[in-house]
This record gives sequence, C-alpha cells and structure tokens, in this order.
Amino acid sequence: MQHRIHGGNIYEMAKWYNLAPKSILDFSASISPLGVPEKVMAAVEAALAAISHYPDPECENFCEAAAEYHGVNRQNILPGNGAAEIIYLVAHMVRPRRALIPIPTFSEYGYAVESLGAEVKSACFERQGEHFVIDKRYFVQSIAGHDLAFICNPNNPTGTLWTRNELIEIIEVGQANRCMIVIDEAYLELVDNGAAYSLVDKLTDYDNLLILKSMTKVYAIPGLRIGYALGSNRLIKAMATLRAPWCVNILAQEAGTAAFQEAEYLSRLQKLVHEERQYLYEELGKITGLEPIRPTANFILVDTRLAGISATILQQAVAARGILIRDCSSFRGMGGNYIRITVRTRPDNERITQTVRECLSALSAGGG
Repeated sequence: MQHRIHGGNIYEMAKWYNLAPKSILDFSASISPLGVPEKVMAAVEAALAAISHYPDPECENFCEAAAEYHGVNRQNILPGNGAAEIIYLVAHMVRPRRALIPIPTFSEYGYAVESLGAEVKSACFERQGEHFVIDKRYFVQSIAGHDLAFICNPNNPTGTLWTRNELIEIIEVGQANRCMIVIDEAYLELVDNGAAYSLVDKLTDYDNLLILKSMTKVYAIPGLRIGYALGSNRLIKAMATLRAPWCVNILAQEAGTAAFQEAEYLSRLQKLVHEERQYLYEELGKITGLEPIRPTANFILVDTRLAGISATILQQAVAARGILIRDCSSFRGMGGNYIRITVRTRPDNERITQTVRECLSALSAGGG
C-alpha cells in the first residue's frame, strides 16, 4: 500500500522528535490559526450526550444549513466524511477509464482514480517568475477522451487561480465530451474576493459539474472530518447511493451546521489572512536563498533551490525546533526544493521566519 503524505501529521513528528503533540506549531496544514469557533465548539459539547445514538444518516440539519448558506436546494448538497471521502465517491460513480489531473495538486485525486485502475493524464503547472501557470488551452484540448477531470481552485500547493470563464469553458467542453468536471473549492473562501471565482451559481446549468467544499480549513476542525459536495439533483442522488450508512458522525454534523452561523469568525479570518499573507510573503522573500511564490490563499509555496538546501533537509531542521512545515517533494511533479508554509498569526509568522532563517544559516555553515 502506498504511503500517503499530507500536512498536519503532528503525531508522526512528535514521535520522531520526542515532543508532545500539543507543543508543535503546525505550519504544514493550511488550517485557520484562530482555532475552533465558539459556536462550533459549543455545538460539539452539546452533542456529546447524543453519541449513544446513531447519527442522522441523511444529515438533514447540516444539508439544510449548507443549502441556505449557498442559496441552493437541499437536494444539491451531499455531506461526506471530509471532502476526501467525496473524491472517492465521485471516482466510484464515474469509474473512469482515463482521468485528467493537473500536477502538482492535491494527491487524493490521483489516488482515488488509480485505485480503480484508471489511466491518469497529467497537465503540468510550470514556474514563471513568482507564479505557477498552466497551459489552459492544452488542458481544454485534453478533455476529449477523458471521463473525469479534477481542478483545485485555488490550486494546492501552487496557489494558481482559474477564472470563472476558464472553468465554464472547461465544463462545457467536458459536457460535450461526456467528461465529469470536479472543482475543489476547499481554499476559495480564503482568497480575496473568492466568491467571484466560485461556480456554485452554475450547478443547475450543467449536469457534469461537481463542486467540493471543506469545513476543515476555515473552521479549524480537521479532526472531525466533514466536507460536502454541491451538484445537480441527479448527480447528488447518484452519489448518495454509493455512501456507507452513517458516514458523518453526530459531532461532525453538529459542528458543521453551527459553522454556517459563524459569519463574524469568517470575516475575522479573511481579514487576518489578507494582512498576514502579504507580511509573511514579504518576510520570507527577505531570507537569502528563498523565493516565495506569490500567494492567493492561506498558504505560501517557497522555492529553496538558491539556498542549495532541499525541502526535506530544511523541513527536518525546522521540525527539530518544534515547528512543522510541509515538504512538498511528495507532490507529483513538484521536485525536491519546495516547502509550503501556512499563513498564521503575526507572532507565529515572526517565529517561523526567524526559525527558517536560523536553520538555513546553520545548514549553510554545516551545522544542524
């Protein structure tokens, strides 16, 4: 079985470096640094007494809240045990012979279709200055002959954004070629004016469009596992038949439902990300040997090549000081010289820049 590598594995790091998990400062998982919102935590605590009962298999309260939040019908919502579960559900529904996936991107798209024996064609993001770009015309032309395509918008880890017009063209070409288009908007709420890039309002226009949403990043609840898909009535109904019963536990359902009422929290988070993203980008750019890619969401991709130090070596040096960053060498097509750092609070961002600076200096001098 292939070992999956993702950010946020504080338990593995704690074991390797003999640390208490709670003592680790995690910049590797792109999670809100504001912690769990009050209403969400209160909802979880109130639901504890209900764990002696089965959860609602249809997640009705959550679906109603999600539908109201997005201005769609309840029948357009499919909850899952994290967005990752839905990625596998759509793969099982389509059962593609060939899938089109840009690289580097979130690895579970490829894992999901390859687990079914599908052939994966990759379209590559290429570095151009302080951005990563993709030949979007080539991507559109490649849709023919494929049954399923995944797009992460903004892309993880490069931060590349696709415009609405670009995505609509892809969906329409996909419709003409019987190709399902999955757009993962996990980070879109943390992009400046992110709503201008979303295609939620197009759900009823296309029967080959599925949009993924994650509660993890914005509301800091990765341990509860809840995400959801938005799609046409037909798509959601077809996917629902493939779900295991009770796949979303009662605590996750209540947390997710409460999260849709956290408008003030979301506004605070968006303001923090907007301000701290620019600060962290500028500070990382001042460190000799580092080239940060211009960010769009709540993470920054950083090239370490000019420092002459691999991402793995730098990640290990930073980890020894109790901080976890993402070594991006496990992303297909990424190479061995990129790290990803989450945007956090000012004190945290000051600490990571100082730690990275000290580690690079020590490594360049031949120290640890």
